[in-house]
Amino acid sequence: MNAFVLAAGFGKRMGSFTENTPKPLLKIQSITLLDYALYLLQLWKIQKIWVNTHYLGEQIVDHLQKWKGLSLTVAEEKSIILGTAGGIRTALGENLNSEPILLINPDTLFFPNPDFSPKDSLANGSKIHLYLLPIPEGQNYTKISIEKNQTLSFGNGEYYYIGLAVLNPMCLAELETNRYYDLSDTFKECAKRGEITGEIFSGHVLDLGTKELWESYQTKDVFGNHLKDIQTFLSRFQVT
Repeated sequence: MNAFVLAAGFGKRMGSFTENTPKPLLKIQSITLLDYALYLLQLWKIQKIWVNTHYLGEQIVDHLQKWKGLSLTVAEEKSIILGTAGGIRTALGENLNSEPILLINPDTLFFPNPDFSPKDSLANGSKIHLYLLPIPEGQNYTKISIEKNQTLSFGNGEYYYIGLAVLNPMCLAELETNRYYDLSDTFKECAKRGEITGEIFSGHVLDLGTKELWESYQTKDVFGNHLKDIQTFLSRFQVT
């Protein structure tokens, strides 16, 4: 299975933290958000990884050049940002096919239970499979409900999309390359046709997508017993 790391953004929500550093390279307990995403993908035995970039993207390119032993392809969105769907469609280009691809947002730290691994196939009729969790009290996420046969509907419900999904890339086939498209629109279109499924994520997450959330975790032991495993992974795959 292959994966796509959605690392292209404007670098605005984190304020001064991202003045000189793109958000995927911000560190918590000396681990960048991007490196932690790559650590998880290696655990899940992902074969090939795409990473798209925009704001201060050259820093991400330089960072990934330090890696060895992973099949990494960088899709640079230099002049314009293409959005989540547009970025995937453009990066895959002529390689677009029906083989499911895992999407991961490095803004979120995922802590899966030991028995979790992402789906490597989609149910009949499904084009996208989302991982969900209950909406935390006071948070304003898009509401999602799980219907029969794991199909999803948007606008009502008690769950939210955590930033981890399995996608049939062919659902983006009608999109033009090098144009902006957002995955949320693709999700909703698929929902109308009953082509999007989902399940509750087996584990917990930390959303670090805003300055306030980032600051709240700077002094906490976020990784716990996993920190040593992450450091071992980095020493194995990064050229110092």
